[in-house]
Amino acid sequence: MAQIRLLELRNTYKWGGGPDKTILLSAEQHDPSRVSVVVAYVRDVQDREFQITEMARSRKLTYYEIPEKGKFDPQVVKAIRDIVVKHDINLIHGHDYKSDFFAYLVRRWLWRRPIALVSTAHAWVMLGLKGEIYRRLDLFLMRRFDHLIAVSQATKAEMLEAGVPESRISVVHNGIDTKAWSREMIGTTLREELNINPSTPVVGYVGRIMPEKDLVTWLRAAALVARKFPDTRFILVGEGRDSMTLGELQSLVLTLGIDKKVIFLGYHSNLLPVYSAFDIFVLSSLREGLPNCILEAMALGLPVVTTDVAGAKELVVKGETGLVVPQKDSEGLARAIVALLANHEYRGRMGKAGRERIESEFCFAKRLRRIEDLYDLVLRGYPYCTPSHNPAIAC
Repeated sequence: MAQIRLLELRNTYKWGGGPDKTILLSAEQHDPSRVSVVVAYVRDVQDREFQITEMARSRKLTYYEIPEKGKFDPQVVKAIRDIVVKHDINLIHGHDYKSDFFAYLVRRWLWRRPIALVSTAHAWVMLGLKGEIYRRLDLFLMRRFDHLIAVSQATKAEMLEAGVPESRISVVHNGIDTKAWSREMIGTTLREELNINPSTPVVGYVGRIMPEKDLVTWLRAAALVARKFPDTRFILVGEGRDSMTLGELQSLVLTLGIDKKVIFLGYHSNLLPVYSAFDIFVLSSLREGLPNCILEAMALGLPVVTTDVAGAKELVVKGETGLVVPQKDSEGLARAIVALLANHEYRGRMGKAGRERIESEFCFAKRLRRIEDLYDLVLRGYPYCTPSHNPAIAC
């Protein structure tokens, strides 16, 4: 039996997001001689579009779907406890405020059983009062965990400001499977599906259609770009928790007079043909951890234009792999896009540099070995990770 008996615990909706790609790929690629993995997802019973189960089972993972009735369902805690006992779990890794809360309760329940708790701070992206309440609850719980992973230096800084001890935080950037995410894996592209001419400029976005992504600024920038390059097409791929934000954006497109140039594609499970149809990837977010969408875009050799949001600045080297502009600045965003559209050689140079940066610094296999080393340290009783314990882990 592997020394590290891990339960990956997560709560999300519909198809999930970047953290869910990381969780499922990690479970699939962990070294089985070191780590045995169980994945469990807590799902709202009213979520009729939940797709994580299908994704997990297609990877042949040991997987549990736990239905939840209401904001707090005691049966969820019992289900997690039963999983921990059945699989003799000795480490629970939470990935959001709710899974952290459940993990904490289960450890208290099974207090005679040695269970280490680790949580990854993927960032707290929800805007408004509700988002702030969830953020504070999660940070309160994190101070009671054995070790914490921040996906960016910016996220670590936010944790420190909330009083989390620095010695208990490791910064481990997200990574990407560079073999799967490469131009060699591309067959047909979205251009062919949408009948877009190969010479037509395409500016794209992939991600949730949610307020924190500030796609209002994205579309206002698109309208300005369309004045300079009227043939440009603007493609947004993804969905949100509900249709309200999408409806507002569709109304804005009509108001801006670019409804013939903007395409809302909804959710796509196969993203290689999507990214490969783009000339430029644009992110206008207000809150992020370390955006997987930028990793994916850079892996496929796309230049990136992003706002100066948290971990995005740690991914994109300004002027080398992309351009970074202030948040909520539609004119600045438009100028950056126009600069790239106007210079094909400039775009190509940035895209090549982006791919090289991903290969050298954001390889998923390297990241996973670091996570396994961290698990090992925690289980050996080193909750305070320092370079003297293991130089391979940044703390």
